[in-house]
Amino acid sequence: MIIEAEKVLLQYSFIDPMIEFIRHNENITFKVTNKPDNRKYLLRIHKPISEGFSGLQHTREGLQSEMFFLREIDQKNILKVQRPVENQKGELVTEYSSDQFGTSLATLLEWIDGSTLTQDEDNIDHIIYRLGENLASLHEFSRTVMPLELHRPVYNVKKIDETLIELQQGTNNGFLNQEDYDVINSVLSVVKEQLTELDARENSWGFIHADFQLGNVIVSEQNPTLIDYCLFGYGYYLFDLGSASSMLKSELRKTLLDGYASKTSFSLNEIRYIEGQIFMDIFISYVFFIHDSDRNGWIKEHASQICSTLCRDFLEGKEVYYSF
Repeated sequence: MIIEAEKVLLQYSFIDPMIEFIRHNENITFKVTNKPDNRKYLLRIHKPISEGFSGLQHTREGLQSEMFFLREIDQKNILKVQRPVENQKGELVTEYSSDQFGTSLATLLEWIDGSTLTQDEDNIDHIIYRLGENLASLHEFSRTVMPLELHRPVYNVKKIDETLIELQQGTNNGFLNQEDYDVINSVLSVVKEQLTELDARENSWGFIHADFQLGNVIVSEQNPTLIDYCLFGYGYYLFDLGSASSMLKSELRKTLLDGYASKTSFSLNEIRYIEGQIFMDIFISYVFFIHDSDRNGWIKEHASQICSTLCRDFLEGKEVYYSF
C-alpha cells in the first residue's frame, strides 16, 4: 500500500515524506508527514474495500464536489475542516496510474491534530453541546450553497427503495432473516411517510455529512471537529441529527439537541422524525456490507435484535430515541 501512496505523492511538492498506512475501508488512507516542516496530511486513494462502499462519491465529479464543499466551509470560516491541498497542476483531485488498481483517483487534505471522541473526556457535556452547535452551523451553511448543483449521493425515498432491494437480495442469500426484512420494510414505509411530511416544510433538506461516528469527531481544546466527508451529500438535516445522536450515550443526546437548537430552528417535537432517520441510517449501513461475505456476519444478529425490540416499539408509536 505504501508504494501506492508514493506514486500519488510524486504529483505533490513533498520532500522526503514519511508515509503511514491508516486503513482500507471506503478509501485507502495514509498519514503523510512532510519532514522539513513537520506538517501533516491525510492522503486518500479512492478505492473502496468492497462494492457496497462504491458510489458517486468516488467519481471525479463527486470528489471535486466534496473538495469544493470543504474549501467553501474553510474559506468562509464556517467550521474547522481538513483543508483540501492542490497538486502541482493546481488540481484538487489527482489521477494516477496504479499497477494494482489501474487508473485511480486520490485527494490530499490537511491533517487535524487532536483526539478521537470517546465520550469519557473531561467536560463532555460542553463538548457535545458544541458538537450540536457545529452541526447546526454546517446545516445553516448548507442552505447558502443549495442552489449549486453538486455531484453527491442523495439520501431520500429513492435511496430507501434501493436499500430495500439490496436487503431483499441479502435475505435471498441468507444474510438476513425474511421475518426481519419484513419488519425493516414496515419501518421504512413509515419513514417514507415521514419524508413526505418533511418535504412539505421549509429548510428540512440540504447538504449533510451523513456519516457520524466517534472516529469522525476530533476533539482539540474541548472543541469537536467533524472530519471525513466521504459520504456527504443531499439529505434531511434530521438524518445528521439522528446519526450523531445514535453514536452517543443516551444521557448525552439531550445535550446534543440543546446545542443544535441554540443555533437553528428545532423543536423536541421532532424526535419521532429523528428516530425514523436513525433507522434509515442503520439500514443503509447494512448495504455497505450485505454482499461482502467476509464482513457481513454481524448483520443478521444485529437485525434480529433491533427488529424484535426497537423496530416493533417504533411501529407501535413508542418513543425509542434514547434506547438505540
